[in-house]
Amino acid sequence: MSVTIEKLLRDNGVILEGHFLLTSGLHSGLYFEKFKILENPKVSALLCSKIAIHFSTSGIEKVIGPTTGGIILAYEIAKQLGVFAGIAEEPEVGKRIIKRGSGIKEGERVLVVDDVLTTGGSIRATIDAVLERGGKISGVAVLIDRSEKSLNLDYPFYAVYSKVVENYPQEDCPLCKKNIPLTRPGGKKAVPSAEC
Repeated sequence: MSVTIEKLLRDNGVILEGHFLLTSGLHSGLYFEKFKILENPKVSALLCSKIAIHFSTSGIEKVIGPTTGGIILAYEIAKQLGVFAGIAEEPEVGKRIIKRGSGIKEGERVLVVDDVLTTGGSIRATIDAVLERGGKISGVAVLIDRSEKSLNLDYPFYAVYSKVVENYPQEDCPLCKKNIPLTRPGGKKAVPSAEC
């Protein structure tokens, strides 16, 4: 099945190869353009259905995702499970919180979702926000797991597509050493590899 998912991702421009500067500051030869999923309701719904089916017998009562991409997925997965969705927002103080009426009842079974897992920062912050409100984490799911090592989240975990992707600090980047132009994803132009 993962070959079919990989083909779907490649055909929709989600999997990109090159030399990329990640938000973390690390360099990578592979980038997942998650907005190519989020902008396509048909593809989003199909991939979200994999998560909804996987957790359909887990008694999920609410689906929570971090802003921005995670909430789009949370809504679609919640719709498919027939439950409510909520948002884990990141305010100026630096930790995610659940507000805007997205109340969680004490002990409510929550599925935490996000688009792409790299370091796990957004997922962990969302889990903390749910636990702070008294929710019980029944599972964690992502569309794409590109992490280099297991995050040991202590909750049932599911990824629609997994691919171990090696990331490099700038000083150890083999792509810089080959003078492959560095691209900053997100619509920013490529910068000369001399800036590596």
